[in-house]
Amino acid sequence: MDMRKYNPAMIATYSRRTAEDNSAYVLPLIKPDMRILDVGCGPGTITLGFAAHVPGGSVTGLDANSTAIESAGDLCKERGVKNASFMVGDAFKLPFEDNSFDIVHAHQVLSHLPGGEDGPGPLRGLKEMRRVCKPGGFVCARDVEWNSIVIYPPTQGVMDFLALIQKLATHAGKVVVGGRGREFARRAGFSPQDILASAAAVTYTNEDGRKWAGENMARRLEASSDLKRGVELGFVTEEAAANMANAFREWAKEEDAFYCMFDGQIICAK
Repeated sequence: MDMRKYNPAMIATYSRRTAEDNSAYVLPLIKPDMRILDVGCGPGTITLGFAAHVPGGSVTGLDANSTAIESAGDLCKERGVKNASFMVGDAFKLPFEDNSFDIVHAHQVLSHLPGGEDGPGPLRGLKEMRRVCKPGGFVCARDVEWNSIVIYPPTQGVMDFLALIQKLATHAGKVVVGGRGREFARRAGFSPQDILASAAAVTYTNEDGRKWAGENMARRLEASSDLKRGVELGFVTEEAAANMANAFREWAKEEDAFYCMFDGQIICAK
């Protein structure tokens, strides 16, 4: 999905994220006076979570999407957070001097970055994140490994969609990062001994979780251009595309429905 074009369902998804739940691996690194950059911050929920851990420091959230930044700014004011700020920006051209931040963080961002003449998107993004990280600081990133997804029952429209998004990503020159974080970090200039890789599971198994995931995913599909693009490129038929959104709703109704995927996590010391 084009991360510059968030729809309301996408904002709803990203607004559920918290530093404690989605970036717990980063929290032990944080000291009260640190300066943190959150690249691809979306509506800012993780960013503001970090802010609570740096009362003597500051957090900056950056995203390519102006709607997300507006939502983040509103949430910041609503919560009365004084040490956080948000701005629209490009992950490949971060508007900061070298060695500016103690921690540079990205959650589910690298897989969305397109490749270029200078390499695949994740590599380009990590190089820029490394540039603005201070010596002695940390670059931290977490991304899904699509090949790890387990869905039961394997509802046809849901499985068709998972296959489609991988085809669309490949067509757009994007790379699945989850299990390759260590590789891209090494290629971005980090020493192998300074890269710590781990994994975290995301699951939807209880009734409330399944219901939310199914409905939200259906709404995301109905509001996005991915299905139309897939049909135009010949990756999926119109009939199959039309069934995908409701397939998520039907999957969520299954009493034994189960969804699990793994995210790869890296901590890179500079």
